[in-house]
Amino acid sequence: MLETGHHYRDQVSKIISWGHWFSLVNILLAIVFASRYLFIADWPETILGQAYSLISLLGHFSFIIFLLYLVIIFPVSFLIPFPRALRFLTVIFATVGLSLLIIDTEIFKLYNLHINPIIFEILLGESEQTLNSDWQSFFVFVPFLFLFELLISSFLWHRLRRLSRFKLGPIIAIFFFCCFLTGHLLHMWADAAVYRPITAQKANFPLAYPMTARTFLVKYGWLDKAAFDKRVSNTKNLTDSRLDYPKNPLDINKSSQKLNVLLINISTLRADMLNDSVMPEMSKLSRKGLQFKSHFSTSNDDSLGNFGIMYGLAPQYWGDIEISAKSPFMLDYFTQANYNLGIFNTEKLSEHKQNQTTFINLDNPQTTIVEGTNDDRKTVEKTRDWLREQDKTTPWFAYISLDSVQNMNTPDGFPALFYPNIQDLNSQASNRQIALFNSYRNSVSYVDKAIAKIIYELKSSEQYDNTVIIFTANHGNEFNDSEDHSWGYGSNYSTYQTQVPLFIVWPNKEPNVINQDTSHTDLVPTILTNLSAVNNPISDYSNGIDLFSGDFKTWQLLGNKNNFVILQEDTITLFSYQGLFSRQGNHDVRNRSDYKPIPRTAMHEAKFKQVLNELNYFYKAAPAQTEN
Repeated sequence: MLETGHHYRDQVSKIISWGHWFSLVNILLAIVFASRYLFIADWPETILGQAYSLISLLGHFSFIIFLLYLVIIFPVSFLIPFPRALRFLTVIFATVGLSLLIIDTEIFKLYNLHINPIIFEILLGESEQTLNSDWQSFFVFVPFLFLFELLISSFLWHRLRRLSRFKLGPIIAIFFFCCFLTGHLLHMWADAAVYRPITAQKANFPLAYPMTARTFLVKYGWLDKAAFDKRVSNTKNLTDSRLDYPKNPLDINKSSQKLNVLLINISTLRADMLNDSVMPEMSKLSRKGLQFKSHFSTSNDDSLGNFGIMYGLAPQYWGDIEISAKSPFMLDYFTQANYNLGIFNTEKLSEHKQNQTTFINLDNPQTTIVEGTNDDRKTVEKTRDWLREQDKTTPWFAYISLDSVQNMNTPDGFPALFYPNIQDLNSQASNRQIALFNSYRNSVSYVDKAIAKIIYELKSSEQYDNTVIIFTANHGNEFNDSEDHSWGYGSNYSTYQTQVPLFIVWPNKEPNVINQDTSHTDLVPTILTNLSAVNNPISDYSNGIDLFSGDFKTWQLLGNKNNFVILQEDTITLFSYQGLFSRQGNHDVRNRSDYKPIPRTAMHEAKFKQVLNELNYFYKAAPAQTEN
């Protein structure tokens, strides 16, 4: 390097040059430490999957280290042009970063998650003496890492002139950039091609958000949606290398009760709508059965809410179920037990991929599927016609899903009970929030009358006394109730978007009111257990419980494939699989009653381990399930 006579400029130039080499060494160290993720996660069985693992490892961590240098160290070089001070601060920063990376690999090994504060509380907690001592011994290595970084810093600083002769910088930068770009392009292709050995790796590294462009490709005609759906459907013949659902094959109990089962799912129906003024018919019916006053969907999303109802699994399994195209254990039972099945869905089943998952194996003569009527009246009429055709000697299962409430629609001529509604106002009206909510309530009132017609059909055909009736919704709906500009659903996990009605009218079971928290994961085990349908234990096919057993959980698990949410008596806690610096927000604690942020509170480690077991239980080599 040449001295120009300008001391400040010369110092900054040397610091920047040193920073490049120091970043390169730390990129190599990070790659070495992060290679542990490849040994912890399932190693892909295909050569392409293995190549993606190595390419994404090189590209991801080189990008992260370079980005940190560019955002933090590079600008500070101009503010602190004092080599010793800046080098010392950079060494501290590098030591902390690599230490966190090593800690994260250990957390990933133990819990299949990335760094978040609550895991530190558990690992370093007083009640976990073994882990506590292990982690104390681990931190002994941090000073050695710090000394190693100091040696690297000094070595590079005193050999800058010699190193500057090597023109390797552009070549190295291009190599790592190509790895970064290739990794994202490969994942984009794998997502569109449903190539599991690559897409299954998306959560292996912290802060990793692989590129997907399925919607973009379909929009511009580069991806055939029909061909994509066919590829997904064809995966049902493939063996999934990760999912372990069910744990054991279906074992039918030949002496099971042959009751009919009517499962009603009203899209976006919130819990507080089940009352005498808005839903008088269903409210009256609910008092004849078991009413669950604190019931929650598994998500705030259509697909995952429906998934929880039909599979009895935590929502985090949705992605694996979608790829492997596993049919639900409950419908497998009804099919093999020779039930007649009726599926009545106002929306097309392809809207939420139910044709590729829930109802994928129902192409048989004993199944009637009515979908895409786009009109709840037609769906109800088809359901009533089907009920009239049923032979009383053959049990049946019927699933009904209506969407008038979601679309806030009522048919022409239906009397509006709540004013003012949205049809009465112009776009400048000041009370549109009230009007919108009233339109919502009017649609709920219409659906109440529509379902009452189905119940009437059961009674008139003398099937009511032999039919289990389950009434619920896939998720709720918000009208800015949490006062954070949230409307509809899918924007937060407040009770307005996740709490839904549930009542079960079961022949020969006494009416009762249950106030404990319950979840959609509990519906499948409740149905199969009380029908004495299978000899399998609940743990073979569901994360839920039998709601009639009285053994309720003190927490509920909600979320999606990127986040998980723990709902407790007073709090709602959000986590992300990507860890501390996730875009979705990590360990965000909210007050359950109003969804306002509250200070982070410690969670009991035993309870958190139950949650982690539930998240991993239906994967191969998962930890043993603990009692709730």
